[in-house]
Amino acid sequence: MRLFTAIALPDFVRSNLAAIQPSHPEIRLTPESQIHLTLRYIGETDKVRTRRIIQSLSHVTFRPFDIELMGTGCFPNPSEPSVLWAGVRYHPILRELYDGIQEQLYLAGISLSPRSYHPHVTLGRIRKDKKVKENVDCSPLDVVLDNFFNGDPSRFHVTFPVDRFRLYHSRLHSGGAIHHCLQEYMAS
Repeated sequence: MRLFTAIALPDFVRSNLAAIQPSHPEIRLTPESQIHLTLRYIGETDKVRTRRIIQSLSHVTFRPFDIELMGTGCFPNPSEPSVLWAGVRYHPILRELYDGIQEQLYLAGISLSPRSYHPHVTLGRIRKDKKVKENVDCSPLDVVLDNFFNGDPSRFHVTFPVDRFRLYHSRLHSGGAIHHCLQEYMAS
């Protein structure tokens, strides 16, 4: 099973994020129903390890907090964008939550993540294949991206309460990944 932990976003937040997603044939958008804030990608695990992870994550403690999504950006950089995202304002409890998840996963036999944590909400990915044909009816990709980075989407801002996180199982399909909640963990 392919697993990750995340914060599920309220419907109104997902709807607002879907409204700022840039539309272009070269951008594969995250479906509105699948938009979330990843905490920790775990990867492929077997059933035995999955049961250990489910149990271990029940020991993560955190206080409820408000999270603030604001602005837009990309990885790795605007001149070579690959992943388009909405930003997350730093919050110490979010960091504590991430660290608690890391610790419990480590205790369950999962290696610590080699990447530093950069919280964001993935809105889309630039297609790398050259099979996408130029559409004369749409704006050039660089114009669409400039608007995403500097236009109205860049001023996106929403705040919402967080009192839980989830462990998800992700299945890859030709149209993208489909995520299913395996377990939900409440704030203490």
